[in-house]
Amino acid sequence: MRAVTCLGATCMLAAPALAHHSVVGLYDSNRVAEIEGVIRSVAWTNPHTHYIVEVVEATGETVEWTVEGGSLSLLRTRGFEPGFVQPGERVRLAGDASRRGLPEMFAHNMLLENGLEALLTVRAQPRWSTALLQPEYDAAAAEQAGRTADGIFRVWSTVLGDPASFPMFKGEYPALTERARAIHAQWAPRASPFLGCAPKGIPNIMDTPLPIEFARLGDDIVLRLEEHDTQRRIHMTANEAQTPASYSPLGYSTGRWEGRELVVETTHIDTPYMTIDGIPQSTAIRLTERFVMNASADRLDYTITITDPETFTEPFQLQRYMLWKPEMRLGAFACEQ
Repeated sequence: MRAVTCLGATCMLAAPALAHHSVVGLYDSNRVAEIEGVIRSVAWTNPHTHYIVEVVEATGETVEWTVEGGSLSLLRTRGFEPGFVQPGERVRLAGDASRRGLPEMFAHNMLLENGLEALLTVRAQPRWSTALLQPEYDAAAAEQAGRTADGIFRVWSTVLGDPASFPMFKGEYPALTERARAIHAQWAPRASPFLGCAPKGIPNIMDTPLPIEFARLGDDIVLRLEEHDTQRRIHMTANEAQTPASYSPLGYSTGRWEGRELVVETTHIDTPYMTIDGIPQSTAIRLTERFVMNASADRLDYTITITDPETFTEPFQLQRYMLWKPEMRLGAFACEQ
């Protein structure tokens, strides 16, 4: 990690890419802005938290910086509760610099007055301190969850910082068809449907960094995802007569058990893009998902086979895993544009 050479003011230096999908048009992930100042206000919101920071520059001028950070749900996933930093506290922040030359950034790291460093985004790595802000383990909630856990029917959490857990879409796909190449060539990040509070379709939503939960719904299964308060119904007793004539972003899912493995087939999906960098998908797409829990019931392995002959020249598979953290609960996403 590069040494910090300017405190109490603005510091720009090259850094590895730490781009965030919904702010790529505003911030440059190849330049790091670093500031030190006093928090004046905080907004604990999804899809991003917001901070106003008062910075005294080397010239003596006081500048108000507008800072975005990871979503409120992501901070909860890391174990932080709203209020871990308060107005009036002095902090150090580092993140993606503004493309517009304004006093603004998308922050990945925050150094608190007590010397603890908070990692604000999925891929953030420690920058200044080996002493990280850590979650307070809810032992009572964990004990209760352990008593009531029922197979796959529990909350599963991403392992932030482990690329085998997140992200699942890494750019390793088959060749695009001519049709898909033409659509992808027109991709404009600033017009992305993934911006702000727009809900996501599948398979993209299954690459969430936020918790998911399986629950029973009569004979069926509902898969709840904290991101955008998404709910997928998996029909376990479906027949052909029930298959809808219409298409939707989450499609129509049928499931079956193969031993301990839950297998889900999904069709009738209508959402224009598969990935946050503009790879399209067509309504011909078919998904086969496999969820399998390990023998100790604390890890869920997930494999998805994607078949979309109008987009890719051949089917392909993606994989990830999640862990059971008994103290975790799904929260309300409650997105604010």
